[in-house]
Amino acid sequence: MSVELRDLKWAIIAARHRSLRQAAETLNVRQSTLSRRLRDLELEVDASLFERSNGGTRP
Repeated sequence: MSVELRDLKWAIIAARHRSLRQAAETLNVRQSTLSRRLRDLELEVDASLFERSNGGTRP
């Protein structure tokens, strides 16, 4: 798998919103789809890009 520009854009939007739910609404995708793509991106770059909690998502 390679890193796609779309995945980087989605990561930036998620970081700005600090909420996967709000970012997914902005992107007009399901939250589960966004979360899965971000996890795939983290696996691809072999680094944790976000800290996920009940309070939101932080870069």
